[in-house]
Amino acid sequence: MILVLILFALLFLIFIAFIVGMVKPQLIMKWSKNPTRLKLFGIWIITTIGLWILAIVVIISSDDYNTSGITKAENFIKEGQYELVESSLSQIEAGDSLYSKAQNLIKQADSLKILQQNAERVANEKEAENKRIASEIALKKEIESKVNSQIEQLKREIASIDKGIDFSTYRGRIDALQMEIILFGSWAKLIEENEEFENSEIQRLNKILKSKVANIQVKEFPILRKEYAKVVAAKMWENDIDVYSSGSSNKNLNFSGGVFAANKNKQDFHNQLHEILTMFRFNQARYRWYKGADEYTYWTMYEGKDSEPVTFGN
Repeated sequence: MILVLILFALLFLIFIAFIVGMVKPQLIMKWSKNPTRLKLFGIWIITTIGLWILAIVVIISSDDYNTSGITKAENFIKEGQYELVESSLSQIEAGDSLYSKAQNLIKQADSLKILQQNAERVANEKEAENKRIASEIALKKEIESKVNSQIEQLKREIASIDKGIDFSTYRGRIDALQMEIILFGSWAKLIEENEEFENSEIQRLNKILKSKVANIQVKEFPILRKEYAKVVAAKMWENDIDVYSSGSSNKNLNFSGGVFAANKNKQDFHNQLHEILTMFRFNQARYRWYKGADEYTYWTMYEGKDSEPVTFGN
């Protein structure tokens, strides 16, 4: 369009020069030795015809280019490539014959682009919602599966206790005695884990198991302490150390021997035994330098109840 305007401007200037030249040819035809009006007329005709032909060619080429741009834009719209429409019509300027159609195509592309974006947004939101629902369903199934698993485990443990557990296998050796306490600890861990569930059946069964385990511990810990004292007494006999349990529920462990005449020996000996004595829930460890002595040195250890859950490291 700009090129066409330039051509028309040249035609106008040439026409002005022609008018001036017809009055005084030598003002225009300075290169000619013999300027005449006839020569000037011939040059003007040839130049004007050439410029008109060039203008027509430019106009036709511009229309073809603009038509090609319109065609591309229409194809882009069909293919859903709305972002390319405006760039394909950028050469069509105001005043071109196809300018109005180009603007309509741009508006159409913008509208369709907005619809496409809205559709994509809705699709993305729907996909996100579907994923959320699927995640919730999966989580619900996982929780249900875990709840069912916990219920079955609680039932098995309760049934095992009701059937009767042979604790006589946890006798005769310190490591065997410790295994029984470890069993108490595994029950305590199971009970603690189930306290986090809000399921009423789990809570009901958990209370039953907790009560049964507490009753077992009240019965078994005194036996374990007495058995521990017997095993240790047999081991300490050759070192001339007498060992026995005493007090309510065998909560006191007594050591008697000449080695305990020195306080340092008492302290060193107790430091070695403190952890395991606490594990068996002895309340006091008492040290005499001979059996039957009224005075003794003691250390206080576990002060809780045998019914309390067994937790290691405390």
